[in-house]
Amino acid sequence: MEDDLKQKTITGFFWQFSQKFLGQALHFIVTVILARLLMPEDYGIVALVGMFNVLVGIFINGSMDVALVQKKNADELDYNTVFYSSLCMSFVIYSIVFFSAPYFAQLYRNDIITPIMRVSALAMPIGAFSMVQNATVSRQMEFKRFFYATLSGQILAATVAIIMAYNKYGPWALVAQSIISTTTNTIVLFHLNNWRPKWMFSWERFKGLFSYAWKRTAAGFMGTFCNQLKGYLIGYKYTAADLAYFNRGEGLPEMLKNNISGTIDSVLLPAFSKIQDDVDFVKRGVRRSIKTSSFIVFPVLVGLAATAGNVVPILYSAKWSPAVPFMQIACATLCVILLNNTNLQTLYALGRTDIVLKQEFIKKPVMLFILAITVPISPLAISFGIFFHHIHELFWTCRASSKLIHYSLKEQLNDVRPGLIAAIVMGLLVSLSDHITENPYLSLLVQIPFGVIVYWTISHVFKLESYLYVKDFVKVKIHRK
Repeated sequence: MEDDLKQKTITGFFWQFSQKFLGQALHFIVTVILARLLMPEDYGIVALVGMFNVLVGIFINGSMDVALVQKKNADELDYNTVFYSSLCMSFVIYSIVFFSAPYFAQLYRNDIITPIMRVSALAMPIGAFSMVQNATVSRQMEFKRFFYATLSGQILAATVAIIMAYNKYGPWALVAQSIISTTTNTIVLFHLNNWRPKWMFSWERFKGLFSYAWKRTAAGFMGTFCNQLKGYLIGYKYTAADLAYFNRGEGLPEMLKNNISGTIDSVLLPAFSKIQDDVDFVKRGVRRSIKTSSFIVFPVLVGLAATAGNVVPILYSAKWSPAVPFMQIACATLCVILLNNTNLQTLYALGRTDIVLKQEFIKKPVMLFILAITVPISPLAISFGIFFHHIHELFWTCRASSKLIHYSLKEQLNDVRPGLIAAIVMGLLVSLSDHITENPYLSLLVQIPFGVIVYWTISHVFKLESYLYVKDFVKVKIHRK
């Protein structure tokens, strides 16, 4: 069983990484094009709407799809119960968004928010149709289907969005991109997956699944609301452009992090759920995940922070230059989030959503305190405050997971320390190389290969454990082929 699960997990990593890498690469290209065609204010408006829709959208599935993945012996009755409960909730939530849109627009003193919010929220009921499909694919670890469904939606949505932006449709190009992507993804996933809804529903099954899901939903809502509160406050106290700089600064680091750690997180939950009774096995898996993902992600984020001064104006044009410091702080923050997310997935896989919920009442008051201090200062101060908040979050999350799998924060920091030191040294040297020329294109052309060579050299000379693991893994895969 262990060998079979390992093979499924490795295959899952491949397909999820391929999906995320190609999807994010496409998203990145489209974002660059749209950023040049649209104004920062357009992004700011859609960002405000998107944050609100994401927040209320948490209640649509109530984490019931995750409960399906986590439940060992889920059957057809469970699937249909989740399908119909999620679908009903999606229409309830959409109605709330529809009627509250004018008040939200009035709060931010922009009438165009009302129609944008109402149209973009249509993605909620559309997406609800594919929730069980997502859960069945995750349970079976058939991530190849996600690959085809997601890319199909992104390609079509990107095409339409670019055409609309070029023809001066402003923020509506971004709205269309979201709706078309969700709709296409749902249709393709239904076509590729064998599961179909039946007229079945059980209150008993609903209550059983909901007992796991509601705690995750409550924790997710609290976490999402507090995380988005910074965006609401920036949009309210400052300008839509300030919010756009803040979001654009986080965008590229988030994309790079999601390609790797997002892949790992999405595969960890179903993998660890299958062997949740074997604590030692779970610990080995978590340890390997943290070592490998940090070894790959840390240099990417540190390198991006070191080159941000050239990356932002080259990709998005000079009008987005105020996003540079936000990008640099976001890179540091995401290094911390990487460790925190892996510990969170461990708690979810072991079914301890109760712990996650309890910890939100400890973590989030600290975040609110930080925002109360930093919001009156500046958006950049808010960004710094969020960094320290995530360090605080990591302490509590790791404290909880270590009690279950006996993998302490000290051990985790020791495991990632070699790669982090190598990444920091590389980042410092890359920053110094920026002074070779004042041409940003030429400078970036030198910095990227120089950073790769420095990080590889340090890893090779000092024989870092994660470097040797990745190297051996690649050799085995090549040999098999």
